[in-house]
Amino acid sequence: MSDDLISLLLSTLEEKPDNDRVRVQVVTQLLKARRYAEAVEHATPLRVTEHKGLAKLAGAHLANSQGELETARVLYKEAITSDRKLIDEQLETELEGVAKVPVSGLEDDKREEHENENRLRVTFAEIGGMEALKEKIRLNILYPLQKPEIYAAYGKKIGGGLLLYGPPGCGKTHLARATAGEIGANFYLLSLNEVLSMWIGESEKQLSNLFKTARDHAPSVIFIDEVDALGGKRSDMHSHHSRSMVSQFLIEMDGMVADNQKVMVLGATNMPWNVDSALRRPGRFDKVLFVPPPDKPAREQILSIHTKGRKIDSSVRLADIAAKTDHFSGADLAHLVELATERALSEALKSGNLRDITNHDFQAALKESKPSTMEWLRRAKNYVNFANQDGMYDDLDQYLEKARIR
Repeated sequence: MSDDLISLLLSTLEEKPDNDRVRVQVVTQLLKARRYAEAVEHATPLRVTEHKGLAKLAGAHLANSQGELETARVLYKEAITSDRKLIDEQLETELEGVAKVPVSGLEDDKREEHENENRLRVTFAEIGGMEALKEKIRLNILYPLQKPEIYAAYGKKIGGGLLLYGPPGCGKTHLARATAGEIGANFYLLSLNEVLSMWIGESEKQLSNLFKTARDHAPSVIFIDEVDALGGKRSDMHSHHSRSMVSQFLIEMDGMVADNQKVMVLGATNMPWNVDSALRRPGRFDKVLFVPPPDKPAREQILSIHTKGRKIDSSVRLADIAAKTDHFSGADLAHLVELATERALSEALKSGNLRDITNHDFQAALKESKPSTMEWLRRAKNYVNFANQDGMYDDLDQYLEKARIR
């Protein structure tokens, strides 16, 4: 949202200070602009309304920007407890990096509190559609942890890794959280910024500590986003330090220093072709799943989440919009809703009439929108055609064929 439009919103709010809908828009757009102190100031009256969660979210962002991480975590937890649509994955990434607070170093009375913070409440029930993908995750991750006696009877070890890959913005992180939530496991988000260190040997130590913490508190799920940044091809690395990090990662994945039973490692990447082949050997990321753009039921649910609490005309059918958004990522759908909202908002600012967001607004937004996944899918087709001898990209190949991506 441009500064000009924020200025218009602020002017409208000054004229109508009791209008909660305008105030919500002001706070939302100030948060997007990273003007956190102003957002908190204008969100204060919302604390005693149904929008109190947004006020908590504004406070969480401000506290995080000031380095007050514990305060930010408490406020963020209260915000999403009040309203699940306020989930902010970027803020969660900054607040939940386990490497920032090694559990093994906590006092006993604080360890349980930290573990509870890491127990994810998101489950598959909150992810619409994607049933085939969820079933594959159940087979590879959930059932081994939920029914270990059956696997033990067949001499099958529980552990290992699963690599999720696909276009950006298609919910790989959300799927990882839901996977941990399904089994009630501790969820550890590996923050590369916290692990990587300029000091030789320190990064390897941080990585080792993370795996030790997960083993000590199994069952647990370690999630590593952008795994290609940590486990890239060593042949492409010119730094001994970088190659050493990959080697340490391989050691931890193999469980050579300790038993990785009941420790599942989920990795996510937009560029699986950049991941070191050694990471895909048995016992490491030996299971690879393609996370496609959301299907129609998932798109309808995503649209429902992003339109919740907005002035939507009763004639708007989200199912119809979902049907017209093939290959849209979750981020694309969120942007689509914002475009439709801005269209109605701009008119309201000029006329003073707070009208509903109509089908016409969504149709106009659709004309301005294109799926951001297409560039990735077309590029990925080259890898399917020339680098799929081992069948790693079979799921992707089937999707491209069905979607007729050229």
